Amino acid sequence: MKNERPLNNIYNYLDKLLDKYSDLPETAEAERRFWEYAEKYIFKNREQIDKIEFENALYDVAFYREKQGFLYGFNYALDLLGKL
Repeated sequence: MKNERPLNNIYNYLDKLLDKYSDLPETAEAERRFWEYAEKYIFKNREQIDKIEFENALYDVAFYREKQGFLYGFNYALDLLGKL
């Protein structure tokens, strides 16, 4: 991918580059709904499910999906700027 190294640097330090960086309300609400659902349908009466391992696996997927979207989206935006 073009620009991968500088884009990784921006992504990795995004929270330091933006003032008042935090989750959007929609993001926080989606996470609340997910955990409510998980407690009701996934974890209920299932002692064999390790909630910490489940959470780590979920957040790994979310992290890499978010990073992928950022990298591809930012790279596409740079391509568009180059075409102006």
